[in-house]
Amino acid sequence: MIIFGTRGVTYSTDSGEFYCPTCRGQIPYKHKRVRRFFTLYFIPLIPLDLLGEYIECQQCDNAYEPEVLHLDLEAGEVEFEAQFHQAIKRIMVVMMMADGNVADQEVEVIQGIYSQLTGIDLSREAIGEEIIQAEADGRNIANTLADLAGHLNDNGKEMVVKAAFHVAAADGEFQEEEKELIVSIGQALEMSSAHVNGLISSLLE
Repeated sequence: MIIFGTRGVTYSTDSGEFYCPTCRGQIPYKHKRVRRFFTLYFIPLIPLDLLGEYIECQQCDNAYEPEVLHLDLEAGEVEFEAQFHQAIKRIMVVMMMADGNVADQEVEVIQGIYSQLTGIDLSREAIGEEIIQAEADGRNIANTLADLAGHLNDNGKEMVVKAAFHVAAADGEFQEEEKELIVSIGQALEMSSAHVNGLISSLLE
């Protein structure tokens, strides 16, 4: 009795480094193809038609169309920078709103930190617009930080937490609900509670 048929076989044809849109960095990849083979006794013997091909990131395991190899690295970095700028602005505004009072000192601290981190001046009107948008979004910081968590190193994550702390403490008071919000910011950035609390303690000294 002869057993024959066809099945798809996945194999690697090439490897190298590429700009991964998910990892947002230069990451090793494997170029994989799926080809239909004629099989005899379940053993693939004769290659037939090509079923598909993709680029597999060796860090996040996501698969992309081969065109991803031609992505503009500079454009990817610009996109991430814009995303970070928006996130840090939203976090500071939500932090300012935590106690239900928008103080002039807090607005000035936000302007100073944003300018220092981004090199961009932030007007009071822009902060007002961000307050309105934050209210409309339900002040949800988890979604704001979700895409950043895997792309910031420890120093970057600590920088976000420190920015939130300085806004909270700008009015001369640091309340428990503000501390809880900062801890939740750290958790959204995949920092441990011990790490965040230790950072807060050092900032309070």
